[in-house]
Amino acid sequence: MITMADLTLTITQPTHGRGVSGPVALRGNAGGDTAGLFFKWFSSLNAAATQSHPEINSADHSIAALAGGVSALGEFGSHALVLAATDQDAITLAAIKAVKRSAMAGGTPPAALAPCVVHQVAGALIRTPAADGLNLSKSAATIEFLAPGAWLKPDPANASNWIANPDYQALNGLTLRLRLAPSVGASPANSADIALNLAALPFFHADDKHWLRFSGALPGNLGSGSHQLTLVASAGAASASVGRQVVLVA
Repeated sequence: MITMADLTLTITQPTHGRGVSGPVALRGNAGGDTAGLFFKWFSSLNAAATQSHPEINSADHSIAALAGGVSALGEFGSHALVLAATDQDAITLAAIKAVKRSAMAGGTPPAALAPCVVHQVAGALIRTPAADGLNLSKSAATIEFLAPGAWLKPDPANASNWIANPDYQALNGLTLRLRLAPSVGASPANSADIALNLAALPFFHADDKHWLRFSGALPGNLGSGSHQLTLVASAGAASASVGRQVVLVA
């Protein structure tokens, strides 16, 4: 919570560090004199943001925005949420310079006094194998999947390249793992979970998305034939998964 003169602002939902797998209620409290103020929610991963409307609640900046907004928070990854109140409705440079009363809540640690970062696990994608029924080598597997959030950023030295984004990666609260199990007759003895160290995996940018690549030998207890490949994304008590049916070969 940040206080500006006679105004206080607090995010009550969602709670900092929460993992979610779908739409999220956005709720806040404003204390003090709220007359003439406009209330806006922001997410660091708002794919719908534009230069004129970077906020989530572009249709309603009234005090009602504190009481019942629901956002899909559709981008897969960790969202830093901010609730802001100002005496200017627009978000132009001129309007920002004209602000006389304002307050803000949320943001990222350690700078924010009461941060609000929410981890959206829904939206995991497998890129390779690209479809069900394809072969996957047990000795030299390649599995590619969506990286969470803003995992990469444009290279300042070369706009056509993408490089690791340490600011986002420090914020990321999602873990990913792979699971392989026979399509029929799965048991602990013939199935395997593969924990993934995301920061150590190769990355690339394609199809306007950031991807990670696991490559190498699969666990030796896996047999051949039809298997279910599952990518599981988790954060806190929330998890979501996406799968492919693959054929394991030597």
